[in-house]
Amino acid sequence: MSAVAVAFSVALVVMVSGRSQPDAAAGGGGPAFIVAATGFGELPKGASRVEVRGSRTEQLYDTRAASHGLTFQYVGAAQDNRTFFVMEVPIRQTACNTIHIYRMRVADSGKISSFTPLGTRIQGGTMRREALPGGLAVSPDGKKLAYAVLPCGIPADRLFYKIGVVDLRTGAQREWTDPRESVVSSLSWTADDRKVAFLRREPTHQPDDGNHPLTKNGVVRLLDTDANGSSLLSSRILVRQSARLTNLWAAAISGDGDTISVVGEYTPLDGAYTICEIAVADGRVLRTLYHETMDGQPVPPLPNWSGRVALRTDPSGRHLLFHDGGNLNDVGFGRIDDGRFRTLQHTDAHDEAFDPDDLAW
Repeated sequence: MSAVAVAFSVALVVMVSGRSQPDAAAGGGGPAFIVAATGFGELPKGASRVEVRGSRTEQLYDTRAASHGLTFQYVGAAQDNRTFFVMEVPIRQTACNTIHIYRMRVADSGKISSFTPLGTRIQGGTMRREALPGGLAVSPDGKKLAYAVLPCGIPADRLFYKIGVVDLRTGAQREWTDPRESVVSSLSWTADDRKVAFLRREPTHQPDDGNHPLTKNGVVRLLDTDANGSSLLSSRILVRQSARLTNLWAAAISGDGDTISVVGEYTPLDGAYTICEIAVADGRVLRTLYHETMDGQPVPPLPNWSGRVALRTDPSGRHLLFHDGGNLNDVGFGRIDDGRFRTLQHTDAHDEAFDPDDLAW
């Protein structure tokens, strides 16, 4: 009798809510939610929004639209997978503007329970489409937020980046600039709450026609945020492109700092894009996490622009979220659980398009 009553109660909850609730253990375990920023730079009002989706089915649970004249650009996730940070920037292209950060909390049901502006004000250039790389990353203790944006006053035909760290308790900020042209992305923290890994590439200033690579010479670096100095080039180099690892498009460091997962081209596997795990100590490829082929043939490399490639890890390091925003095929969107890849869909079960500009879990 009691078992029947419990089953009836669960069924009643589902009927009343109109949808099943998120299952944190579904889809190979790991975080329950994916939070994404979509519609970057788009009009009309409401086209840019932050979305909360289930990590297993990509089912949409809740959304929040950007304010009038503004657009969401980056998102970052705290370790609890219930606290997220969202960057909002002006739609109008400006050389320098005040960039706002919001703290968003998500209930166990997947509903957004709060969306609160932080007192932090970041000064940076906005709305350069080729400058979409960058991002947000929350330290494991939840006390610091790292960001990468364009500095103010950059000429229209040049690309430079800076990385900043905000103390979420005191509001104190510190920034590191790059004296050379660069495109920075793939921010991730080590478990000591001190070091930030990032991917640095060089712009080529080629036309965005799909025939020319817009960036080159990918290098994964590690910035010690407690050390002296204000130059990004003072950071330690962890992974370089090589004769075998010929391109790098995204990276995520493990909490212990011993390994890095990267998205790139690994030539022993026919040059198709590959997600592999690399040892920090000597640069060896330890294992291939994913290598996509179709009918026995390698798929083409990631788009030359490759500006919207994301690779995010969860606190355990066992779960990776991968997205190539320039790849309209489902092969460019998936998750890796304990080394096993599973494709996610660009269209969910309700035929609702899911095309994030940035995402985290």
